[in-house]
Amino acid sequence: MLRVIASGFLISCVLWSALARSADAKDLKTVDKRSLLESLTGKPGDPQRGRTILGERKLGNCLACHQVPALGDVPFHGNIGPTLAGVAKRYSEGELRARIVDPDAFNPGTIMPAFYRTHGLFRVLSHFNDAPILTAEQIEDVVAFLLTLTDDAVGDAATPVQRYDPGATVGVGPAPGSDLEELISGYYYLIDETQAMQDDDMLNPAFLWVDRGQELWGETDGKAGKSCASCHGEAETSMREIGVSYPKYRPASGKVVNIEQQVNICRSERMAAEPWDFDSDELLAMTIFVKHQSRGMPVKVRVDGPAAPWFELGKTHFYQRRGQLDMNCADCHNANVGKRLRGDLLSQGHTNAYPIYALGDGRARPLHKLLWHCNELMRSTPFDVLSDEFVGLELFLAWRGQGLPVETPGVRW
Repeated sequence: MLRVIASGFLISCVLWSALARSADAKDLKTVDKRSLLESLTGKPGDPQRGRTILGERKLGNCLACHQVPALGDVPFHGNIGPTLAGVAKRYSEGELRARIVDPDAFNPGTIMPAFYRTHGLFRVLSHFNDAPILTAEQIEDVVAFLLTLTDDAVGDAATPVQRYDPGATVGVGPAPGSDLEELISGYYYLIDETQAMQDDDMLNPAFLWVDRGQELWGETDGKAGKSCASCHGEAETSMREIGVSYPKYRPASGKVVNIEQQVNICRSERMAAEPWDFDSDELLAMTIFVKHQSRGMPVKVRVDGPAAPWFELGKTHFYQRRGQLDMNCADCHNANVGKRLRGDLLSQGHTNAYPIYALGDGRARPLHKLLWHCNELMRSTPFDVLSDEFVGLELFLAWRGQGLPVETPGVRW
C-alpha cells in the first residue's frame, strides 16, 4: 500500500487522485485538492462514537478484516487486513481520512470498500444506491478514534485460530485455468464437532431431507399417474452420476439446467404434475436425495460446447465487483482463503457439499440461497434464483472444484 509522506507534490497528487475518484460523494464536489487533509464536516470527530462505528457490523464493521486490540472486548476480529494497532503512528490524520474515503486510490483492487465513494459501483441494492457507506460525520468519528491507536502492541485480542490443515487435500489438482494451487474442500475448514456431524449419517440433520426425498421418489403424482421411480427405477443406480455432472446443457431446452430445474422439467413433461416451488421442502428434499446418490464420486461437469456461454456468464459473475461494498467472490474465496472475515473462516467456496444443512439457520439450504445471501452481504442486487446468471455461476463453481468428491448433504455453519 502506498505510504504517503507529508511533503509537497506527492501527497497533493495522491490525495487529488482519491478526491477525483470520490467526486460523487456530496460533500466533496466543490472542495479543493487538499480537503482530505481537513475535516469533511469542518469539525473534529468524536472518538467514542468512532469506536462504536468501527466495531458495529451494520456501520463500519472494520473488525471484519482488521484486528483492533483496543476493541478487545468486541468478539470476532478478522485478519484479512493489517492490524490497526499503532495505526496513528503510521499515518497522519489526512492519510487515514483519504484511505477511508477511497482506499482504491492507494491500492487498486483492494478488498477494502470505499466508505465515501458512490460512483463506479455495479448492481447496488436500491436502498443503498447513491449513498455512501458512512456519512461525513461518521468518517470523522472513525478518524478521531483511529488517531487514538498509538500502541503498537498487537496482543492476543481475537487472535484467529486456524481450523484446517493447509496440506489436507483429496489428492486432486485444480481444473486447468483455475486460480487455485490445490483443492481443499470446505469440510477441512470445519471444527471437529461439525466434521463429526457430517461424517455420521445418524447425526447429520440433513438426512431428514434425504429420507423425505426417498419417500417422494416413489410417490405417484400428476395426471400421468407416474412417480420418479416409474421412469428411473432405483435411484441408487439411475441417479449415481447425476450429482457430479450437473449443471449440464439440455438440448431440448437449449439451456444449461441444474438439478432443481431438471426435477421440475420431469414433473411437468413426464408426470404432468405441477412444478415444485424453489422454496418448497419437496424440491429441496428431492435435490438432496438425488445428489446424495453421487456421494464420494468426483465432480466432473462439461463447460465446453453449448455449455460455454453459461460457463463464461458464471466466470464473469465470480470476478465482477458488485454492490455498495464493491467486492467479488474471488476477494474471499481466492485471495484470502484461510483468513478470517470477522467470525467466518474463509474457505475456497466449493459447492461439492450442497445442498447443505446450515447450522446457523437450523435447516437445509440449497446453493442458490447461498448465492443470493452472498450478493446481499455485498449490498448488491441479487439475480433471481435459477436465473441464467446463477445457473452459470453454479456451473463455474462446479468446474472450479472439479475432482472434489460429492459430500451432499454437507454440514456448514
